[in-house]
Amino acid sequence: MAAPPSVVHAGIPETLRSSPVAEIRGPGDLVHFYRELAGSAPLLVVTNREPVVWKGEEHFVLPPGGVSQTIHRLLCQVGGRWVALRDSGGPDLLRIPGGAGDPGYRLDRLEVPPALLDGHYAGFSNGVLWPFFHDETDRIGDASNVLGAYREVNRRVAGKVLDSLRDASSGGIRPRMIWVHDYQLALVGQEMRRMGGALPPLAFFWHIPWSAPAGGAPPPHWLFEVVTGLLAYDQVGFQTELYRDRFLDTVFSLYGSRASWDGETLSVSTAFGLRRLHPGVFPISVDPDHFRMMARDPAGRIPAFSLLSDCGLAPGTPSGGYLISVDRMDYSKGFLERLSLMEALYENDPSLVGRLALLQIAPPTRLSVEAYRRYAEEVERRSEDLNRRFSRGEWRPVVTLARSLDPSLLSPLYRLSRGCLVTATRDGMNLVAKEFLASQDGGSAPLFLSRHTGTAMTMEGLSLIDPADPALSARIVAQGLAMDRRIRESRNRQALADLREHNVYRWMAENLVGPLSSTRNEGTALFARPA
Repeated sequence: MAAPPSVVHAGIPETLRSSPVAEIRGPGDLVHFYRELAGSAPLLVVTNREPVVWKGEEHFVLPPGGVSQTIHRLLCQVGGRWVALRDSGGPDLLRIPGGAGDPGYRLDRLEVPPALLDGHYAGFSNGVLWPFFHDETDRIGDASNVLGAYREVNRRVAGKVLDSLRDASSGGIRPRMIWVHDYQLALVGQEMRRMGGALPPLAFFWHIPWSAPAGGAPPPHWLFEVVTGLLAYDQVGFQTELYRDRFLDTVFSLYGSRASWDGETLSVSTAFGLRRLHPGVFPISVDPDHFRMMARDPAGRIPAFSLLSDCGLAPGTPSGGYLISVDRMDYSKGFLERLSLMEALYENDPSLVGRLALLQIAPPTRLSVEAYRRYAEEVERRSEDLNRRFSRGEWRPVVTLARSLDPSLLSPLYRLSRGCLVTATRDGMNLVAKEFLASQDGGSAPLFLSRHTGTAMTMEGLSLIDPADPALSARIVAQGLAMDRRIRESRNRQALADLREHNVYRWMAENLVGPLSSTRNEGTALFARPA
């Protein structure tokens, strides 16, 4: 039986229904948009990692991460609450101040015992879910001993959210919606509904890819639980249509005739009752004007020149040319494939040796997971091999900085480069590509983008490469570098125009408009325990 028409967008004021989202260009537009929909009602955000790092009384540092910082800025201006697992010191409750006249927000941090946290984060989230959804099947760990930790942390987060919700209700206006993020917290909505009580609309955003169902092979035993957990939300957002459609295919493969999809609403008959939700497509983005300004700011350009000189890549010198890449040391980012590409580039055109290096910004990550440690060691060995083979005097073909850099420093490094290499073997979107394009405003350095990224699926006119074919990719890079400067500049201008239209503030509005406008779940639990 077909599902009834969706009511996710019901109740949107006519003035907003025409094209409000398309007009959003900056933080002021987003705040106005939120106020039009939610009035003074706050927003409640739930993430695995906290948006600030506590450094002492009334002193916070903002970690890298453009998306979390955009949400942080919105909450500072409209008010709200944020629930996250603790990863810095200080009290469990922090009050994050807003600007002059802004309310700021409350950050509720959940302390999780180290052994439980390790099973949840390193064990199941990044030892099972991450490789599964990035099609790295050989790296998937044993879920049997860590699935329980994943369930328990999700349950505790759900309890923390409900405590925050009850506290907000007793002290003033209830949050208008709850927005949960990413694969580490897929079960939070289900656990909240199991605990009972009236809930505002629940939205979820899945940041990583979604894998296609394996043809003929039985799905892993835990997949049904994760998918059922996602069905507890009123809206589940994906980066691309491909990932949304794969999710729908997975639902149908698991639920069969108990599921139906009318192009807007997914209806599924579960053990907990009938669930109706909106699977949306919301490509994540950046603030292009912010990166453009940082790329030109002397406060960042001066230290960028100094860093490059220290690396033997002094701008303006014959040996100062470089391609830049910025990735966590993660096997899904294609480090080994990138090094093979550089090797093929040097073999095809020996004149590039001594004139074009690879500058890798590669902060370590998830070193508690054995697969990540082994991969980092393999990348280091491969980099050393390339440096032994192609180094000339003080010049090295591969320069790796194993640390994070502030965006104010990264932006001028993007702009000073001769191009950017994005070699991910699978990536939900890849914001580095968009940061690079935004920083190139008026510049001609080309982006060489893996076709396996969400950005490649949602933007046009880019130079696409395939990390699985380093020889072909090397030829595409050589052709791009040799392309007429005016053509490269024209391509970058077109890409920047697309980024300005589809910016991070518009992405947030697209995620918020449905749940903020919906009243169908207000005041109901809708997901009671089965008999």
